Amino acid sequence: MNKKIVILFALLLTITLLTACSSNTENLDSNEIETSKNYSHSPSELELLDMVNAYRVENGLNALEIIEHISFKGGEHNDYMIATQQVNHDGFSQRKSNFEIVLGAVKVGENVAYGYATTQAAMNAWINSQEHKAVILGDYTHFGISVKTDSNNKKYYTNMYIKK
Repeated sequence: MNKKIVILFALLLTITLLTACSSNTENLDSNEIETSKNYSHSPSELELLDMVNAYRVENGLNALEIIEHISFKGGEHNDYMIATQQVNHDGFSQRKSNFEIVLGAVKVGENVAYGYATTQAAMNAWINSQEHKAVILGDYTHFGISVKTDSNNKKYYTNMYIKK
């Protein structure tokens, strides 16, 4: 019985460590409207944004333009995941609605990850997952990223994409 529980826990952990979310349907929540926020990217965040753009260009797609507000909202989501100690897409519909209203987005996508020590490791994990790779190679025009570290020195990644 204990072996089955351990296997089930390992399977659930694997599924939740890398999750992707995207949507192009309307879901507006007027309670989450705010103005555009500024964000100061760390060198590792800029490195990961460059990796995503290089990968897109290698695959014949346009490079995406950084919008600080997207990274700010990703940072808020990282704070939430750190507080709950769960990798998830909770609140995606609110972030999506915010991007639609504040930035004029018509399509929104999101990749999250946890525990990868380097930006290259996170990027490799995303491109080795069909769902995450599809988001990275999606029909988008702009993006942002936040990478935050919890008290146990584990990194949380939220990479969001929009199409204007």
